[in-house]
Amino acid sequence: MKFIFMIFLLISGRLMAFDYFHQKINYWDKKENKSKPVVTEEKSKPIEKDENKSNDSFDWKKQLDPKNDDFFKEGDYTPPAAFMELARNPTDQNITNWFKLVNKKNELSSRLSSRIQEYLKKNTKLKVEEKAHLLEAQKKLPKAATDNTRYRFRMYFESSCPHCKRMMTTLQELQELGYYVEVRQIDNNPKIARAIPFPLEYATKDELKEKGINSWPVLFVGDLVKKVTYRLNGYHPTTEVLSTVKNR
Repeated sequence: MKFIFMIFLLISGRLMAFDYFHQKINYWDKKENKSKPVVTEEKSKPIEKDENKSNDSFDWKKQLDPKNDDFFKEGDYTPPAAFMELARNPTDQNITNWFKLVNKKNELSSRLSSRIQEYLKKNTKLKVEEKAHLLEAQKKLPKAATDNTRYRFRMYFESSCPHCKRMMTTLQELQELGYYVEVRQIDNNPKIARAIPFPLEYATKDELKEKGINSWPVLFVGDLVKKVTYRLNGYHPTTEVLSTVKNR
């Protein structure tokens, strides 16, 4: 039973500005880029007016500041510190370390999954509920894709667009697989930023014109092996996105 308890403890503890679709950064080069990192929070500075403070017990300035952990907090949930650091400062080094973290989690999950199978084989007299708990725990172990450093994803969206909202689920699943995901918001709705679990920037008019974006959602996929960028318009489930880019 101690082994089962340790497994559930591990599971219960259980990621932009990096413009890889533009030549401002040479993202094909494996060497660390020395260009000055772009700090996204400067584009959404907290409003300084007194009316942001609705009463003495709620501080809007604190909520609107990406430097404060409460900016990322949803209810009682706060994202991992590594993700918050990545969202605040998406430098080349932070992105590299993010992939190292994802791969390390994948390695530990694979090892634990193997140990669960070994344990089940040795302990054939386990109670039915104990075996069910172990199998369920194994299913919930995080698993990263083996090619998670090859593809980078950026989606352009509008906050009231229903298909954009559906695509957020696809992006969440891609992120859980270890892929690097970022979003660009087309409209100016600051409330949506706090509900987005990805590094976010506001798209400029020049950017939309340059990329020919006049409907949404639009997903761009950067293939760092073939050194090409794919474009997918509209809603696509995760399996369809990966199947499309991998078969090109």
